[in-house]
Amino acid sequence: MHRYSRRQFLKVALAATSMQPLYALATQLGKMAVATDEPYKALVVILLEGGADVFNMIAPTQTDTYADYQATRENIALPRTSLLPFSHANQNGLNPAAYGMRENMTALHNLFMDQKLAIIANCGTLLQPVTRYDVENGAPIPFELFAHNTQRSQWMLGDATGSQHQGWGARLGNTLYSSGNPWFNINAADSNNLLQTGGATDAIHFDEPSVSSDTMTSYGFGPESGGSELGKVYQSLYKQQLESPNKLMRALAHKRIDELLRPNQLAGLFDNALSFDGFSDGVHETGKPLGRQLELVANILSVRQEFQNRFQTNRQIFFVNQHGWDTHDSDNAHQVGYLSESMGAFQNALAEMGVEEQVTTLTISDFGRSLTSNSAGTDHGWGGHAFVLGGAVRGGDIYGKMPALRPDSPDAWSDRMIPTTSVETYLATIAKWFGLSDTELDMVFPNLGAFSQRDLGFMS
Repeated sequence: MHRYSRRQFLKVALAATSMQPLYALATQLGKMAVATDEPYKALVVILLEGGADVFNMIAPTQTDTYADYQATRENIALPRTSLLPFSHANQNGLNPAAYGMRENMTALHNLFMDQKLAIIANCGTLLQPVTRYDVENGAPIPFELFAHNTQRSQWMLGDATGSQHQGWGARLGNTLYSSGNPWFNINAADSNNLLQTGGATDAIHFDEPSVSSDTMTSYGFGPESGGSELGKVYQSLYKQQLESPNKLMRALAHKRIDELLRPNQLAGLFDNALSFDGFSDGVHETGKPLGRQLELVANILSVRQEFQNRFQTNRQIFFVNQHGWDTHDSDNAHQVGYLSESMGAFQNALAEMGVEEQVTTLTISDFGRSLTSNSAGTDHGWGGHAFVLGGAVRGGDIYGKMPALRPDSPDAWSDRMIPTTSVETYLATIAKWFGLSDTELDMVFPNLGAFSQRDLGFMS
């Protein structure tokens, strides 16, 4: 770990990740952000875009259960001797069988054994709890169940009923900062994300270093640009719109001014940012590599105190995205290894900063994969496992119930695992640690009441 030279880190490209609805803009006029007095906490959400084949990340190791797994997965089944066995507490009594991780998951395996990583079993989008019998007899299931965009949206909305039009990260921001806080949701990925859209304030996009902190002054594109002829024109236009009788025009003027002032607001913020070792580019990665995104999050977290002091931001959500999980023609070996390596490097960076207890990293995905092979890889599924990492995580255990990986599994429908843990229960457990009350959890996740379990117990 070492410090960047002065101004080296603040080459940050800022852009709103999405345009929130105009009516939402208008409702925010005149509001001021409200800070929380609670200690700093952050969530880092990793989207495994495309649908991760978690059944080749965690596999049974007992003789009988492995034989069932091998018979189900056939040509893509992992050799039993290659698996990294682990012991788990089985505190809920639902998972007595033995399991192992894929051989290239060494970093995550070590974190699990150190009780910093938890496995959330068979999680997915649900309208209500259902069994195979229920589904086969017409019980309601999520809309467009096996479609990438729809299911990914339902995960990022934290809702499969279609009633929500804001991402769950945006709703968390609205709840914790009722007047809005533009520094709460930060997008470190190379794409837009629904998870952080639709709130009182847009998510901020931190990209690769490319723009200096004095861009607005140098090029005269802001209301405080001072001197530039073009800057004077902009100032005049915005000031006129701020006095407009049209509420929407006033809202848009405020929004645009805020965006243009952001680089100036960040001036000097990253002068003492730290850099970290261990992050790398992935193999055959598309888009910005996951390791580089997590490295950027670590850089930003190294100046978290500046965010607290300047912007009264004691809570933040970071979004990152690992592409390439739509594995119809492979068994996702390189994605698995790179995910493990990157999450391990990120946790090491948090440990160096002494903030392991304050930052929780979690995975989400479009869906799981089919149980059987299509001869080269797997097809779209439903339920799948998730990983939660951090010092506040009660790791070393499996939460929820592991499904039976065997031919004609009673836990499956149409070759897809039926989730036994809802997205809402999974996310609500984390949101409770983040500071939400039971009443607020019901507001953020309106369909949470459809499930008997509100807290899986994996957060301390």
